[in-house]
Amino acid sequence: MRMKIEPDQDRERVLRLAADCEPTSLRLSPTEGYLLSRIDGQLTWDALRKMGALPADAVDACIAEWLKESIIEFADGADGEKRKPSGAPANEQKAETKTTSQSDTTDGKKQSVEATRVISSGAIEDLPEIDESLDLSVEQQQEFLDFAKGLGRPYHEILGTPMDAEARAIKKAYFQLSKRFHPDRYFRRNTGAFSDLIEVCFKRLLEAYELLSDPVTRAQVQKAQPVEDTKAKAGTKKPLSAAAARRRLRERVGQFSGHKRQLQDQKRKAKSFFESGMTSFREERWLEAAGSVRLAIAFDPDNTAYRESFGDVQRRAHEERSAVLLKQANGAFEMRHLSEAYELFNDAVHYRPFDAELAHRTATLAWTVGEDLKRAKELARQAVDLEPESAEFHGTLGQIFVEAEMIANARREFEAVLRIDPKDKDAKAALRRL
Repeated sequence: MRMKIEPDQDRERVLRLAADCEPTSLRLSPTEGYLLSRIDGQLTWDALRKMGALPADAVDACIAEWLKESIIEFADGADGEKRKPSGAPANEQKAETKTTSQSDTTDGKKQSVEATRVISSGAIEDLPEIDESLDLSVEQQQEFLDFAKGLGRPYHEILGTPMDAEARAIKKAYFQLSKRFHPDRYFRRNTGAFSDLIEVCFKRLLEAYELLSDPVTRAQVQKAQPVEDTKAKAGTKKPLSAAAARRRLRERVGQFSGHKRQLQDQKRKAKSFFESGMTSFREERWLEAAGSVRLAIAFDPDNTAYRESFGDVQRRAHEERSAVLLKQANGAFEMRHLSEAYELFNDAVHYRPFDAELAHRTATLAWTVGEDLKRAKELARQAVDLEPESAEFHGTLGQIFVEAEMIANARREFEAVLRIDPKDKDAKAALRRL
């Protein structure tokens, strides 16, 4: 029977290598090898977490896995009977983990996100309950709840793409998801307890997209692979003693000393970039801030604080970038440089997937100037999906369908116009012509 592991209570217990463990047969990263070499029958689980070889949550994951695979064991016996001293509060570690954080809203005010804290496993605590009184459908609320439960998944799974997906597929997946999860889509709606949850979900989505879109950060964050085939296959070999196993392991990890120095240097650089990014963030230089934090993550991809801050920073960078594009697009439009205006509006849509009016305006330009009916249909459909009660948006989509000779679809859109506005003369005329 496999032992029950309770990290909150087991962290004061001493760990050692299992008697039949053959460390040199394990497939470990350098940092995992270094961590395993420190498990010598004298250090506690908690002491190993504080050594800095890996982030504390990564140490927990490794130790839990190695315990389950019988690579290591508790020095006081594997039955799990000995626990923390009775004087220690049972919820001590939980209290340490559940720290209150805050995030910046778009108007600069601080908003508590206690109800949607992200813990080390990537899960969300205290999920809100379905509330039919909110300005969110039950289906939308359930979608947010389901998405929040999977925030600890690898980035490509969050986006719903293969691990080796190309940049175009990653961008498309993000765009489709961000139309539903962007907080600005729900501006001025009564979202109740879901308000914080929407923010957390979108930040994680944005984090996944940005870090997988950049080849450097993508390579770094995907570098760490789960330990596979970790249970030693000793076969008929005579098992090593614990002391001999530790000696052999230390011989093996001796080569990692240079790697450790390099790792420490990378962490120092990452910290410098992160601090620079936070300075830029405070001074509202969002694009600079995003670039610096991205570099911090590239140098230290295991640092969860850097990654969690990146969502806030990158969101502000998106807002700045979209503002610049819209200013340029409107200028080009006023100068009647319509092709240039279309290209700029089309770029801005990527940063504002929740903006129905922008999607509609860009669809019109795609149709009349860009002569790109496929893109025009996509954008017009996006506008209709975002604001289904807009007769104007249905009418534009209907006209594009007529141009594309999709008569049944065009008729459906003009009929939708008349359901919204029975007196619309253009829609009546269009139906007569079909």
